[in-house]
Amino acid sequence: MAELTCKIDGAKFETEKELHRYLRKFKIRMAEYYQKYYPRRDLLTGELIKFKNKNYYFSNHFNSRVNMKKWLKETPKEKAKEFCVKIIEERKERRSLAYSPTQVEMRCTMMPPIHYYQELFGDFYSLCSELDLKPRFNKFPSEEIKEEIEEGYEIVIDTREQKPLNINYQTRREGLKFADYWLDKEDNKCYVERKETKDFIGTFTGGCDRFCRELERADEQDAYVVVVVENSLDNMMKFNYLKYVTKKVQVTPEYVMRNVRDIIQKHENVQFLFAKGRTEATRLTRKLFFSGTNYKDVDLQLAYELKLL
Repeated sequence: MAELTCKIDGAKFETEKELHRYLRKFKIRMAEYYQKYYPRRDLLTGELIKFKNKNYYFSNHFNSRVNMKKWLKETPKEKAKEFCVKIIEERKERRSLAYSPTQVEMRCTMMPPIHYYQELFGDFYSLCSELDLKPRFNKFPSEEIKEEIEEGYEIVIDTREQKPLNINYQTRREGLKFADYWLDKEDNKCYVERKETKDFIGTFTGGCDRFCRELERADEQDAYVVVVVENSLDNMMKFNYLKYVTKKVQVTPEYVMRNVRDIIQKHENVQFLFAKGRTEATRLTRKLFFSGTNYKDVDLQLAYELKLL
């Protein structure tokens, strides 16, 4: 590992932790140090990039999605295309991406959404293939996903599910090895894991290892898990401002969503779908079971935001 050099006096360090501790000698905050010696500016306003942490500082080109959207709108098409390719390549290298980023990944980082890439390049997944990223889905959602109810089956609700959804379909209680809901139909490989806001935060803070083991058990049965969250993606990216989230929650949305992104890249058999409330979560859960293989063929969050799901 290359040595790190303090820009103030040239002192050498083996780790960032040692360097950051050394900065106390000069009574300079980490934010001041990096903004002074490694200035990075918002491409639209020219203002210094806000310093939340080192990774955030060096991975962002704007201080807000509003600034990014305005800059892209004012920028010539070819320059915008160069930028959009660059940020995927940067993220691929920084986070060792293997698959094309999902809408959830792109929405909770300072990246344009997938539908913008689709408009700009014509085919987002072909672009990802050219960048040596494995396309995660077969197609870009362009038509409404239809629900075709089939009678004569039952939706199994796990016995550990404490607040089951009131699904308008026949149900029964039974222990599941993973997830909370499953349509008991031959060859059905779709499972739904329901998450309330606080449960979502808890699982993807201290329960990541346990959740990953569940995904591994699902993979052994060739099963696919859709995590349906009873809150919008916008709310979950700022849950620390929600009144009904207890003050005891010490983690940041950035930390939780980073864990979610890591899980998405590590496991090919999972998607996250952020619904706008419990009623929507109920509707979507049933629809996932009766809309063919769309649960794994398309980016569900993208389809939902395009009002196709």
